[in-house]
Amino acid sequence: MLEGFWIRNFKSLKQVGIGTAFPQFVYVEDPASVLPFDLGTTTLLTGLSGSGKSSVLDAFEFVSDCYCHGIDYACGKRGGYETIYSHGGKGTMSFGFHYRQPGEPIAATYAISIGYIKNKAPYIDSELIAYRNGKESVPIAFLQNGQKTIRYLAPDERISSTELTSIEFTDLKHLGLAALDSHPKYPVWFSLRNLFENWSTDDFHIDTTYGLDETQFKPHDNPRGYKLSQFIRYLVDQFGDETESIINRITAGIPNLLSVLLDITNREHPLLSLVMDSLSIPIPASHLSEATIRLLSYVLRLEEPSPAPLITFDNPENGLDRIHCWYMADLLRKFDVSTHGSQLMLTTQNAELADATHPQNVWIFSRDQSGFTVVERASDLITPPENPNEPKNLEPDWFSTMFKNRI
Repeated sequence: MLEGFWIRNFKSLKQVGIGTAFPQFVYVEDPASVLPFDLGTTTLLTGLSGSGKSSVLDAFEFVSDCYCHGIDYACGKRGGYETIYSHGGKGTMSFGFHYRQPGEPIAATYAISIGYIKNKAPYIDSELIAYRNGKESVPIAFLQNGQKTIRYLAPDERISSTELTSIEFTDLKHLGLAALDSHPKYPVWFSLRNLFENWSTDDFHIDTTYGLDETQFKPHDNPRGYKLSQFIRYLVDQFGDETESIINRITAGIPNLLSVLLDITNREHPLLSLVMDSLSIPIPASHLSEATIRLLSYVLRLEEPSPAPLITFDNPENGLDRIHCWYMADLLRKFDVSTHGSQLMLTTQNAELADATHPQNVWIFSRDQSGFTVVERASDLITPPENPNEPKNLEPDWFSTMFKNRI
């Protein structure tokens, strides 16, 4: 379970934190700005266009790219370090994640700091792994490049630098976490690595022909792919001949869809057809609308038998009619980590999707006078300070009634 994260000096996210903070080890100017609330199964980010919602999802994918392929690839994919560094920011670009295995009392903090030498190249400045059991946070490993040292913004006399397992980088382009061996004493290390390797960043793409025969991956593609064709190929690789029955079980209930037909005679190029309730013959995927392809892709990712630890959707309502948006909202209401084994984070400007999410899990984005992102939790805005408990008598259209003007 990802309980919280913070991002500093990435695009418009000069300093944004959502969820559990890191009391001893934070690379932020104002630790109080990290809103202290454990993330739940679903986290919904909403706000006006350009407020920074999609940048949060890209920050997650950026760290994943750093982990899997190195910092040069991650920066180059986005136009270079200077392009993504917050204009007017100070210090390094940094990211932090607070993570806990379900049912475990010990949580882990992982923080990464990325520096840049002008006219040269970005480099990994430092990484920190710390464990928190109860109220105590203890650093386990600190990896540095010899130029910087750890910064304790909240001093704690019980913790000294001598307690750190200090490792000096020999490779400033790849994360040390990827090279560390799993340690039986610290099982969360393996879970963190699984998170970075396998989270599903679904920035939906559709090609001009909607073809499902374009299944070849680029060298650095997301393992599940962005297109439905790539995801179908991933499922075929995972489940073989059982894929068709799995897809039909997953997609049962999609409006106007009766069944899915999958031909995997050639597994390199599986063929997909859909049987709709208005026609008696199967429709090839190449003849389907973008909305149908989009909804099918989302449902498959949400209900995948071996789901990603974290699933992200960027504005999933785009191209969907009201009936399909209602269907998506119903999926959000039913989504539960104990059933699915994963967490969901999505951006949206659709009030109905926000209505389907509890106010404690809805975060409203806006820009301050300097143009940087500011985040507020919806439940904090509708609950009086003297009564911090969750809102009572929550109406089904609570967001539409109170905050529709914010999107």
